[in-house]
Amino acid sequence: MKDYKIDLHIHTNVNPHAFSTLEENISAASKKGMEIIAITNHGPALQDTPHWWHLVNIAILPDVIDGVRVIKGVEANILNEFGKIDINQRVYDHIELVLAGFHVVDEYGNIDSIEKNTLAILNLIKKQKADIIVHLGNPIFPVDYEKIVKAAKENNVALEVNNTSLGTITRVGSRNNCKAMLEFAKKEGCKISLGTDAHYSGHIGEFQRAIQLLEEVDYPENLIINSSIETFEEFLKLRQELRSKKVDS
Repeated sequence: MKDYKIDLHIHTNVNPHAFSTLEENISAASKKGMEIIAITNHGPALQDTPHWWHLVNIAILPDVIDGVRVIKGVEANILNEFGKIDINQRVYDHIELVLAGFHVVDEYGNIDSIEKNTLAILNLIKKQKADIIVHLGNPIFPVDYEKIVKAAKENNVALEVNNTSLGTITRVGSRNNCKAMLEFAKKEGCKISLGTDAHYSGHIGEFQRAIQLLEEVDYPENLIINSSIETFEEFLKLRQELRSKKVDS
């Protein structure tokens, strides 16, 4: 089992449902020999998120702390079927990596429609507003994986395999959906991202369930953006070129 040293989905306790500080996360990552971590706290549409100033001010962090490259990111919330997300232009301009996904937020409304959910993801991908679409396996937000994979491939957007989703507490029932997504993604040659979605520092870099699923479908390592520093940096450079500087309303 490959030991991945890049974790692109980590929360700090400025989101109160997480339990570790920024410094605790970085310290844990450093002790584990992580090369790159992304701090991706939630966008403001969720009930327990900080003021958007916090998301802007992440830009003050050094690029490297305790030997770990710290990517300044955000996990934005999808707000409607047009692909609108909940970060303003100031946040967008200061963020290196934009994750986006479904959460139960009032503005989105009905979550049961596969047509609405799929359209929301397709529009977001086509607008080039998000670099990685996260935890798409969540069964409470049904989607058409084949259509989404094809759009992600065409637009050089990565789809996440979320290790937390494959457990027994959060987004239960995601595994079969994630496997189906990966099978389509392998066929199309789509880029995949691994994220622990760590809400506690001890979980950073713990990808075991995600890696097991990747091995089941024999997913090509060169399509996993966490596979090396060079692969991730190539992806990030491409995304910075593709991602526009205006967030649509």
